Amino acid sequence: MSTELSFWGKFKRALNQFIAKLLIRNKMIKESRYSATELNDMLSTNFPQTMQLPLVGSEGRLVLLKAKLSMPLTQEQLHIQLSCSFSVSMANHEIYRAHLQVSGTVSPYYVVEEKALRLKSMQLSELRLVNDDYAFINSSTELATLFMPKQFKSLLLDSLNTTYSLLKGFVPTELLNYLTLYSSGSKQKVLDFHQADIERLILEEVEKEDWCYPLDETDFEEQLFAEFGQVVVVEKGFLVFKFHLD
Repeated sequence: MSTELSFWGKFKRALNQFIAKLLIRNKMIKESRYSATELNDMLSTNFPQTMQLPLVGSEGRLVLLKAKLSMPLTQEQLHIQLSCSFSVSMANHEIYRAHLQVSGTVSPYYVVEEKALRLKSMQLSELRLVNDDYAFINSSTELATLFMPKQFKSLLLDSLNTTYSLLKGFVPTELLNYLTLYSSGSKQKVLDFHQADIERLILEEVEKEDWCYPLDETDFEEQLFAEFGQVVVVEKGFLVFKFHLD
């Protein structure tokens, strides 16, 4: 019985494919539309992604946790919101971390030869710090003790200025200047310092070949577009796969 059902299931699929191909060839089916929900399901396979940010005397790490796409009715681009985590480690100690929300727009395009959907021309409009329980910034005094000679670590430091003056001669000036960012205890101030580099990393990652969705030729609709598709466009709140250009 199961073999019979399997046969009829395969026969029904083959018949549907034959009819759909016939309709496409005769231009009776010209396009296939995907909603934002369907696109987000496709995009989820790209996450999480981790990127390293080289820093003076420390290491930065940006993790793209997830992304959400939307398509406003009056626009021809994908709107994307990225949820990220950013952290800085120094001398094997985590000294800063925060969740970020990054918003922007991106254009989809289809590579016929690869049978793959890709993203390009990303533009960022906002990078925002999320003030949640994950956010953390180390104190300036604790940071300074990471670099102080052992004989000074037990000293009671009277002031922040004293702390940094003790570091002169032991810590490169560029690194010392970076440490002073933490003197205010402001998570936003540290983020502002790194914002340009974080945005650059994100833009470079989106433009890389990693950000693509190869069409699944075991899926009925995607197999049809892999065979007959020409272009993709954002149109009236949908991502539209066009089978014909005329």
